[in-house]
Amino acid sequence: MKKRFFRYLNSVVKVSVVREGKTKLKSGAVIIEPEEELDELGACQLLGVLDLGQARTFVSRAGNEMNVAENDAGYVVNITLQKNQAVLGLGETMGPLNKRGSIYEMYNTDEPDHSPSKRRLYSSLPVFHIVSPEEQFALFLDHPGYSSFDIGFENRDTIKISIEGDGFDLFIFVGSPSDTIRRIFKLTGNPLLFPAWSLGYHQSRWSYANEEAVLEIAENFRRRRIPCDAIHLDIDYMDDFKVFTWDKNRFPNPSSLTAKLSSMGIKTVAIIDPGVKAQDGFDIYEEGQKKDLFCLRKDGSPFRAAVWPGESRLPDFLNSAAREWWGQHYDRLIKNGVSGFWNDMNEPAIFYTPESLLELKLMAEELHDSGIETEFLFGKIISKKKYYDHGVDFVQKDDDGNTHSHREVRNIYGFNMARSAYEGIRKSKSDLRPFNITRSSYPGIQRYAVLWTGDNASQWEQLLNEIRLIQSISLAGVSFTGCDVGGFGDDCSGELLVRWTQFGAFLPFFRNHSAIGTRNQEPWAFDKEVEELVREAIELRYSLLPYLYSVHKQSANGEMTMVRPLALIWPGDSETYYADDQFMIGPSIMVAPVYQRNSEGRHVYLPGEEWLDLNTRKVVNSGHSWAKAPLNIIPYFLKKDSLIAMTDGLQFVKSGSWKTLKFLGFVKDRAEFYLYEDDGLTEAYKRGEYSSKTIIVDNTSNGLKVEVKPQEGSFKCDERRIEFEIHDGRKLYKRSIIDSPDGYEFLIY
Repeated sequence: MKKRFFRYLNSVVKVSVVREGKTKLKSGAVIIEPEEELDELGACQLLGVLDLGQARTFVSRAGNEMNVAENDAGYVVNITLQKNQAVLGLGETMGPLNKRGSIYEMYNTDEPDHSPSKRRLYSSLPVFHIVSPEEQFALFLDHPGYSSFDIGFENRDTIKISIEGDGFDLFIFVGSPSDTIRRIFKLTGNPLLFPAWSLGYHQSRWSYANEEAVLEIAENFRRRRIPCDAIHLDIDYMDDFKVFTWDKNRFPNPSSLTAKLSSMGIKTVAIIDPGVKAQDGFDIYEEGQKKDLFCLRKDGSPFRAAVWPGESRLPDFLNSAAREWWGQHYDRLIKNGVSGFWNDMNEPAIFYTPESLLELKLMAEELHDSGIETEFLFGKIISKKKYYDHGVDFVQKDDDGNTHSHREVRNIYGFNMARSAYEGIRKSKSDLRPFNITRSSYPGIQRYAVLWTGDNASQWEQLLNEIRLIQSISLAGVSFTGCDVGGFGDDCSGELLVRWTQFGAFLPFFRNHSAIGTRNQEPWAFDKEVEELVREAIELRYSLLPYLYSVHKQSANGEMTMVRPLALIWPGDSETYYADDQFMIGPSIMVAPVYQRNSEGRHVYLPGEEWLDLNTRKVVNSGHSWAKAPLNIIPYFLKKDSLIAMTDGLQFVKSGSWKTLKFLGFVKDRAEFYLYEDDGLTEAYKRGEYSSKTIIVDNTSNGLKVEVKPQEGSFKCDERRIEFEIHDGRKLYKRSIIDSPDGYEFLIY
């Protein structure tokens, strides 16, 4: 075993481990080079720790010890934990935000069962933060193959990381969680700035079966005055599930359909799966075969996987030639007016192969009337089918011609498909910002795509799961995230849809999606009360778009994720480690979704100082409190000395600038807000065509002093009046003024 140490970003240390005489593949997550190689002493001094190179390695000033041992399968890393430390994050993993007490696996898997016992899901984001009020540090395991994390399960005070393969990189970050996130952005890339309409409400279902059904959905939104910005097309728009095609019977004129939707202010988003139907005459299949761009078995024969189209081939996205070839096909749908893409099934999901099917058939032949033994065999067959590991069945080839077992690189398959899509979309429409979603991911995915959490279910317990899951993902530096609002599987109830929509209204990606065979869950699918309450939640979202778009731009600048667990902001307060059923969206708003049936309120923990209840406009002291929340209310609060920007009247997003604008604040001392605006669609902001204004409110003895700094950037905002509504805990201050790019200041008495 050979260890080397490298310095990144002044204070980040990478421990690089590889077997003697072996090499390891770069995952593609990290996009910068190290500043220098360190010796053991230099690495220790940089981290402020003791012995980093010998059998026991102290990785924190709090006394955590780490050792690395080599074995036949790979390596085991052990890290001791202190009693008062929480282990937060670990990406897309089930359970509380504090992961102590369970085992998790990094091996991307098509797993629609989001029950608490599940150890792996669609994405591998192996970033975790070890925190106590006195000390915080974080680790990122950069390894595209299989690994598992025993976080105090076998031994309550030890993290045991088991890593398959010949080597790995372990990045160590010393500092607060917020400092770590900013360094992760520098290490793996800033989040994309998506088009402004991405922040609107999206409607989806598997499936809206034809053009008429899609148009009916769109017309319902407009007739019922429910804001909506996008409708998503699931797999049934394709011709026999052949990727990049249209079913000519159900969607005879896709360009006309997308034009009609566009005239209503609604974008079209189309699903894309990696499985290419193995059918002679299908041009994409024939091209991929001819150019040798599909994954192969070890003996060089085609890897034959069955997914939606039946027998299919999987592009080898590890190879840049395959990525470029695949990416160019998105242009086919872009020319039909499709505005965004939803890359699904890209773990990759595989229903079966000829080999696995034969195994299952042989197992089934053993079924006899043998009582409990037969019952056990049924269970084995079902489990074998569901969790069959195809990772050892095929190989992928990198750009240097080296062959890798798929199991060794599985966790970056979806990452590279998302990269392929992003790069292809950029080439097709170079001045428009791509809208690109992925189900499977790896650190650095924020450079290429939105990450959504996959096929959840319409269950109250899974609503709580999603509240936690989104926060855990954000701690890996993935900013633009969301889940299937209302739940994908099972039947949603009206009450559950209301509560889930209220939660979704504060997520970056806000999409209602449900499965074939389940109850419809469009906003009007239940009763009038549910429709009205869902509309109110969506309208609340649209009223917050000036705030959310500005927060999104700050995130794209590398400042912070949009969703922020309380522990990210207040790591010195240990109660925030467990308050994982509430979160911050941006720097100012804290949301506490209701996730229990028949609830009229919920417990809320308010860290820091005072807060303004945004439902009652009353000041609430910090600490534990009870928030009343009948079905029409979601508890949300404004942090002391904060401002947010709001608008009204939107049915869809026309641009990233706002005709009406209001600043709502809770200011006892001083508050600042950075308002960002641009055209909302293009890359023109990179050429200086944007507007950024800093708004400052000071609470003085003479009243509130409001200062709007002169605009930066050349973007021209509409003429408008700006309203100010500022609370100081004792008095409400209001004023309206005509906006100006030159800046202005005034007092409110």
